[in-house]
Amino acid sequence: MRITILVFFLASQLLSAQEAEAVKLYNQAISKAKAKDHDAAQKLYSDAIAIDPLYPSAYYGRATSYMSQKKYKEAISDFGKTLKLQPEHAKANYYKGYCEMQSKNSKEALLSFSRAIKQDPSLTKAYYYRAYIQMKAKDYERAARDFEQTITKDPDNAKAYYNLGICYKKLEQKEKAQTAYSNAIEINPKYVPALYERLKHAFSLKDYTNTIADATSILAIEADNTDAMNYRAMSYLKSEDYPNAQKDFAQLVTLDPTNEKAWINKGVVSIKSKDYNTAVSDYTALIELDPDNQAYYKNRSASYMQIEEWEGARGDLSKLISFNSQNADAFYNRSNVHLQLKNNDMACKDMTRAAQLGFKKALEYVAGICSQ
Repeated sequence: MRITILVFFLASQLLSAQEAEAVKLYNQAISKAKAKDHDAAQKLYSDAIAIDPLYPSAYYGRATSYMSQKKYKEAISDFGKTLKLQPEHAKANYYKGYCEMQSKNSKEALLSFSRAIKQDPSLTKAYYYRAYIQMKAKDYERAARDFEQTITKDPDNAKAYYNLGICYKKLEQKEKAQTAYSNAIEINPKYVPALYERLKHAFSLKDYTNTIADATSILAIEADNTDAMNYRAMSYLKSEDYPNAQKDFAQLVTLDPTNEKAWINKGVVSIKSKDYNTAVSDYTALIELDPDNQAYYKNRSASYMQIEEWEGARGDLSKLISFNSQNADAFYNRSNVHLQLKNNDMACKDMTRAAQLGFKKALEYVAGICSQ
């Protein structure tokens, strides 16, 4: 009997010594991890586990160290081992979910975040990441509920408000979306994605004043943000503020000389503001981008005529006729250009052709022109 008691005592003493050594290695590992020496930390955690394979804190510590190095596969494995030993370890479930999310395993991540929330409802980020995964899966109703929970627990979370706005937008709750974007901006006035979503909504409502305000805020943060600049330029154009529209479209084509839409709108602004010399330059740039676009020759020819550049106008109108020999409008306009160039025979010929093609004004003028 004494021998049995003695063996048990010695074994327990040995076990205590091993546990103490494992704890010692674990504490050393924590120090290394805090110093961001993760390779050394992982070795010490592994040494502790070798001594005590049932040491959940060592698995958890090694998992967080792996996670810091973005070694998500190894981290997931160790968080799983932690949970086998401590199934109610909420943070292990949360971090396991985070690593699974980073590994593009959304299904498992959702389960892990849900377990973490059940075990500890105060884990705000678990709600946020679960919501984010649901949003990406287009489950906007569930995502919205989780973002709302995130905001309840963390009212200063601008990203949660922004993503909530996206969910509301997808659910056709546009006013609630706009409020969510505004809340995000109130928390972080430099939050460009929220500013951009809010300005798009304002533009859709033809609220050009607020579109310009938000676009200007974005451009103060990101001077070369062409999307915001385009919305501001279009808002100026719609508001008939042609000088400011011209400045923004000019900047857009400076940033990207191949931006055909910006050149088109710049040309429109030039014509509306009766700056025909600039309009000629705008449509010249457009013709270089698309030499077969008849509208560009038509608009440039009209601009040439406004500034009495008759040869330029004749060249563009001739190009239009080469594209389409049935273009009555081009024949009519070229006839008028020939008159300005004192080329009466050609004027008569073109006006006659315009009349033959059914151009009403040509029918009125052809007799007079051809009698000269």
